[in-house]
Amino acid sequence: MSTRELVETTESFRRYRVRDDDGQYIGTDVETIPTPAQVNGATIRGRVAATLSANAAYLALPSPTNAQNAAQVQRLTRLTTALAKLMLEQLDTTDGT
Repeated sequence: MSTRELVETTESFRRYRVRDDDGQYIGTDVETIPTPAQVNGATIRGRVAATLSANAAYLALPSPTNAQNAAQVQRLTRLTTALAKLMLEQLDTTDGT
């Protein structure tokens, strides 16, 4: 089994020296450290995908109740906020999504 030895760390990556079972150097491995904006972007994209399923379920209702309509308005508001944040690359927070 190969082993990794940490040789460098920055804000954006970690670099490792990789050795085989005999301790011989066989290469390097770089691990990217996602920025908070990248993490938030992934979270928001996941929420958008989940909203698509919820929208489909809502559209399949023959006669939605007032409570279901109110919930859908809130869902659409969060979706609009999420899409705007993604489009404008305002990924400092996931609030409102």
